[in-house]
Amino acid sequence: METKFNNLQEVNRENPFKVPENYFARFNEEIMYRLPEKEFVPPRKVSLWEKARPWVYLAAMLAGLYFTITFVTQSPEDGGILSSRKEAPVPTTIESASDSYWSTVYITEEEFYQYLEDQLMSDGYYDYLYHQVYQ
Repeated sequence: METKFNNLQEVNRENPFKVPENYFARFNEEIMYRLPEKEFVPPRKVSLWEKARPWVYLAAMLAGLYFTITFVTQSPEDGGILSSRKEAPVPTTIESASDSYWSTVYITEEEFYQYLEDQLMSDGYYDYLYHQVYQ
């Protein structure tokens, strides 16, 4: 393949691309002329109810939430939802609370460890621990 130029000095250095005269001066006018006419649509009137509706819904939701929480957390004497549950009397001090709880619990150490082992077996943790340690 033959080249026409032997060195770079022979290459024509002028820009081969040309822009028409006043192209950029008339560019915006030409674009606007080619665009279709846009129809004017008057803005829609928003009623007072449409403006207040989200706030009314929010207030109704918060009122419902308040009454639900109030109903659920009422004490049994007031006829709340928890009235069927029998609760232990509440001790007045921390020491008496721990004493009254532990005085009703009678469990040996063997029973406690057997309970923990049963829980590990039923939840599948025993196999998990065995495979992690020994394999």
